[in-house]
Formats: sequence, C-alpha cells, structure tokens
Amino acid sequence: MSSPERSRQILAGLKEAGINLVTSVPDINLLDLINLLYEDKDVTHMPVGREEEGIGVCTGAYLGGRRVAMLMQNGGLMNSCNGLTTTALQFGIPILLLVYYAGDMGDNAFHMLGLVTEPVLDGLGIKYTVLREPAKVKEQIAAAATAAEASKRPVALLLTRAVL
Repeated sequence: MSSPERSRQILAGLKEAGINLVTSVPDINLLDLINLLYEDKDVTHMPVGREEEGIGVCTGAYLGGRRVAMLMQNGGLMNSCNGLTTTALQFGIPILLLVYYAGDMGDNAFHMLGLVTEPVLDGLGIKYTVLREPAKVKEQIAAAATAAEASKRPVALLLTRAVL
C-alpha cells in the first residue's frame, strides 16, 4: 500500500471516529495526510505554527462541540507538553494526538527523540498505542478516540513509517 493510500485510510479512520477538526504543523513525514486534510470538506483542518498552539485550538474547538485531533511529530509532542499539562490534562479535554514516531525502531534519524517519546507520554499519564500494522489503523483510531472521550483526556497514537 502506498503512502497516499495509507493517509487516506488514516483520514477515513478519523472520520469514522467522528473527528471533525484536526490541527497540524508542517511535517514532511505527514505531508500526504496534511494535503488530504486541506482538500477534505468534512473535516475542518486548522494549520498552526506551533504544536502548543494546536492544543489551544483543539481545546477551544472541543469546548465549542467539536471532536478534535492534533497531528504532529514526536518532537512537537515535546513542544506541546506545557499546553497538554496546563490545559488538556488539567481541564479534561479529549484530544486525539496523532504523532509521527521519529526515532522508532528501524528509523535511523532522531534516535534520542525515539528514546524519550514513550517515557514522556507515561510521565504525563497519557495513554498511547504504537501503530505498526496498516490493516489495524482504522480500528486503533476508533479505539483511541473512544478512550479519549471516555476518559476526558488526550490519547496518543504513535504513527510509525509502516502505517504512513
């Protein structure tokens, strides 16, 4: 399956999970998905300059009745820790975090970032799943969106190269 097809599968999974607003920052690894979001008429796409800004946009949109997701790389996850802690976690905002897992096993770039990603999520108390099997992406998106909504907390999906 090609990258554009996998990105279409991720977008379909978001729609099936009821996500109707996605914020994102530019990222070459997520380009196909970001381009699909720009073109899509059913999901509002809100590009932002920084990941922490995206957490704020998601918070406001959620409080306005939207089901929200933030698309970023794990380096951006580190940038958004303050917003996640002082806003989303403190006030119970269910944001689906779609995080490109740079530095994962088999990825020779950003080794240190790969080492700290899961421990940081554990430290924040954010439930997460590593997505490695393209065939299970829709199911895992639905499960994560349900977990976020039920717990009123952010939930992260770590997107590996295999699913992108």
